[in-house]
Amino acid sequence: MAFVQRRKGPDVVGSFGLLQPLADGLKLILKEPISPSSANFSLFRMAPVATFMLSLVARAVVPFDYGMVLSDPNIGLLYPRCSCLLSSLGISF
Repeated sequence: MAFVQRRKGPDVVGSFGLLQPLADGLKLILKEPISPSSANFSLFRMAPVATFMLSLVARAVVPFDYGMVLSDPNIGLLYPRCSCLLSSLGISF
């Protein structure tokens, strides 16, 4: 993609691109926090955390190997579908 845009890509900058994730993380941390003035501040901050946690809850029923699963609810596919549905609510807040 960098070749098409005629610029240096992340694998050319730094030591083979190994420092690029650190530079991106530092840039993200140093950015000014922005929140809408009419929004509920605590709900605005907790919505991404709730979305992430509910996506992890949905992964709890996916088996890693034969007989190796974190939880085995009796409700089948309803459990991951409901948790995925609830995780999308964090986007609306």
